[in-house]
Amino acid sequence: MLPEAPLAPPPPSRRTSLFQSPGGRLLLIGLLLLVLMIPAQMIRGVVQEREARRDEAAASIVASWGGSQRLLGPILRVPFVTRHGSTDAQGKITETTRADALYLLPQTLQVDARLDTELRHRGMFEMPVYKADLGLRGHFVRPDLSRWGVRPEDIDWSAAELVVSLSEPCSLHADAWLDWQGKRLRFRPSLGSAQLGKLAGIHVPLSPDGAELFGQGPAGFEIALTVNGAEALSFAPTAEETRVRLSAGWPHPSFQGGWLPVQRQIDERGFSAAWSVSWLGRDYPQLWREHSPVGEALTASVFGVSLAVPVDTYLLAERISKYALLTLVCTFAVIWLGETLTGRRVHPMQYGFVGAGLCLFGLLQLSVAEHFGFAMAYGVAAVAVTLMVTLYSRSLVGNWRALAVGGVLAGLYGYLYTILQAEDYALLGGTVALFLGLALAMYLTRRIDWFASGKGEAG
Repeated sequence: MLPEAPLAPPPPSRRTSLFQSPGGRLLLIGLLLLVLMIPAQMIRGVVQEREARRDEAAASIVASWGGSQRLLGPILRVPFVTRHGSTDAQGKITETTRADALYLLPQTLQVDARLDTELRHRGMFEMPVYKADLGLRGHFVRPDLSRWGVRPEDIDWSAAELVVSLSEPCSLHADAWLDWQGKRLRFRPSLGSAQLGKLAGIHVPLSPDGAELFGQGPAGFEIALTVNGAEALSFAPTAEETRVRLSAGWPHPSFQGGWLPVQRQIDERGFSAAWSVSWLGRDYPQLWREHSPVGEALTASVFGVSLAVPVDTYLLAERISKYALLTLVCTFAVIWLGETLTGRRVHPMQYGFVGAGLCLFGLLQLSVAEHFGFAMAYGVAAVAVTLMVTLYSRSLVGNWRALAVGGVLAGLYGYLYTILQAEDYALLGGTVALFLGLALAMYLTRRIDWFASGKGEAG
């Protein structure tokens, strides 16, 4: 009897690890992307920290030079008294008086402003500042207080003063003056009044000798001020008709407030703008009493211009960090397609090295931009990261597929730069890029066997 033949070994199992299939490796890459979001968010934190340092430097410049200036006025303040009579039980009439004051706005106001701008530096940080030469002219008309029950003899014209409110009067130059009815007068510090919303500013007594303020008609005035400021300059419509003409050698104005200019011209040398504002559009009268709640409405009605910075390095760096996931996904997708279609395997650690290089793009760009500007920094960072990833990819997926990785990455950085420059179309551009990328990935993988463990087929 012949001995039984030994049993043949069972055929090798066709079942393999989940992470050997294309779908499983794609899942592993997805987990790696989640891990890489940690350093990406840490880099975003560095951007925010540098932005905070920039803000501290800007605050230091503002403290020594002057900040955003808000001009309210001129406003005429005149004290008066009101009389009240009362009768006691014996029929005796007693008269009492109470101190009050009127605040009167001009009937017309013309403001001519010229800003001499420059960039001030604190270390590596800079911000735009200006010296404003302001010329104000217009006229007041005599107020009628009969509706308040005030007699002409109860108005103290000798204590009348003209008030000009500035948000930062400490930045005023010493050559401020007022021409009232042809008489040159000097301004004094503070408002000379505890009212008007406690706004800071300057004032000047108009008639210490009791002379008539208005004469036979309107009282004309002319004011000249020179003040330092930064970031913005605004005005309040304190007349029945307020006209403002403003020019500056700054090519990036941003017009603010409740009224936009009726005329404006902007070019690379600077800008000019003109406003014409009627009193019908504001929320306060031409004349009010001492304790009337007008201050908040007055300060809320301002309009003007801010000196915008065309390229905010830190804002752009933060926006770049938001696109980090898109860059990682697209680059990993090209490498994954290369290994899936050729059968070559790329270790997760190698994906991690590529991802680390891509994450460093934002940090490299920011560190160079602080010294050489955004455009140069972006180009340097894009070229350096693209070369590094392309050369490293040669050992992962081969020469020509490494060129595909580099080409996709270079295209991504170029397209991202375009999106960053076209701020109004950033969302549209990013969405279109995602859609096209997804469509391309679906087309290239349409015939991949997601359950296969070996070389994928894309017949």
